[in-house]
Amino acid sequence: MTDVPDKMLKRIQGLLAKAQATNFEAEADTYMAAALKLMAKYGVEMAHLADSGQVADEVTTFEVLIGTSYGVDRRALLVNIARAKRCRPVYRQMPNGYLVTIVGHASDLEQVKLLNASLQLQMGKGARTARDSSGKSSTGFRKGWMLGFYTRVYERMMDAERAATSEPRPADTASATGRSTELVLASREQAVQASFEKRYPKLGKAPKRTLTNASGYSAGRAAGDPGRHRRQ
Repeated sequence: MTDVPDKMLKRIQGLLAKAQATNFEAEADTYMAAALKLMAKYGVEMAHLADSGQVADEVTTFEVLIGTSYGVDRRALLVNIARAKRCRPVYRQMPNGYLVTIVGHASDLEQVKLLNASLQLQMGKGARTARDSSGKSSTGFRKGWMLGFYTRVYERMMDAERAATSEPRPADTASATGRSTELVLASREQAVQASFEKRYPKLGKAPKRTLTNASGYSAGRAAGDPGRHRRQ
């Protein structure tokens, strides 16, 4: 049974690779949507396997250094990905950027790594080529674009997570503990939170982002979900 998540992870890697390889926005979005959906299912599967003792999936950490170029926006993308995957992020400013530490279960951290690598490339490419209605690209427009992009991507990730959580599980794949998906995931989140608080007992509050360029934000949201108009 434990070979199922391994196969799922390979499929996810393949979908993300295809999303990065194509130059067609609609095709890339199709692959990304499929990857987000499968990732959410993978997370649920791993959670149940770990809950029943069939796999080890301990709470651990990994670090990512975000460079100074649009560092606030790139950091925010990673933070949003981590939160959607039931992980806890913390960061500190360094001379050469931001050092982001993510606390979470190993299988969830693997998802964060894969998505961050793919979406950072997508966001960077999109922001560089984005233009306002006059055909210009200012720093303010690009920053608004990135804010809209990662906000919409986070919403899509959460939609996929909720769908996977509420999906009925076949009788032969039910957790050996008999616990529901909601309870299993809640228990994992509590474990992550406990580990996070032990590692970082005193933290300051991160400043909130403010919207300074509405047109850039709207364009970024559209880029974060280019297939939305086709589904409406």
